[in-house]
Amino acid sequence: MPKLIPVRPKSYRSVVLYAIQAARAPVVLVNRKPIIDFSESGPLTQKGIRQMRDFEVRDGDTPILGFHDHPDEMWVTEAQASIAEHCQAEGWLEIEGRAS
Repeated sequence: MPKLIPVRPKSYRSVVLYAIQAARAPVVLVNRKPIIDFSESGPLTQKGIRQMRDFEVRDGDTPILGFHDHPDEMWVTEAQASIAEHCQAEGWLEIEGRAS
């Protein structure tokens, strides 16, 4: 099980799209079902993400970020800490602690 960095997103869509862009083989799961529409008319809007309960972005089979229950409980894997750091520098999220 990878270590997870707790983050508090401010712009859900920006964080998610950056993680998708960073993945070589992006896989987005909502309630364990893949979605492929990353456009503004798809489910990955600020409002749409806020209403999701089980969400994960992976690079193939490798988790990058996700949350369960609410997007304010988002995590980024320690191996992808550079994504969290970039998103924090952009003002899209706040890193809340160390990986555990």
